[in-house]
Amino acid sequence: MLTPFLLAVAAAQSPVPLPPQIRKPPEKTCTCSGEAEPGLRQIEGFVVDAEVTLASDGRSANDRQATIFAPGSVGNAERIRVFHFTSAKNCGVTFDYGKKYTLTVRTLEDGALETDRCLTTPAKRLTPSKSE
Repeated sequence: MLTPFLLAVAAAQSPVPLPPQIRKPPEKTCTCSGEAEPGLRQIEGFVVDAEVTLASDGRSANDRQATIFAPGSVGNAERIRVFHFTSAKNCGVTFDYGKKYTLTVRTLEDGALETDRCLTTPAKRLTPSKSE
């Protein structure tokens, strides 16, 4: 025999399955021009650190950050800061600590280096180096 509690629970459950929820796809996706950019260069190095800043809300991280590379060996004192976005909608890329990468960068007006997913085409490589 069902108790009053079990009767209430059984009555609250719908015998008709609910339709699946369709999530809205991102409004903006990464688009690359496909045109050659002048002044690109390649760098190689191990990922040793990152520079992450807070967004204006003071709690979440900005989408734009910098990854710090050490050319040569991991203990090399020279560091290269490369700025990039991390979200896919902004053509972002991410890197794994301790891995060695060969990547293509552009130099910004202030002299800072930057990369993005558009620079990852086969001709503009952004891949872990074979000598990991």
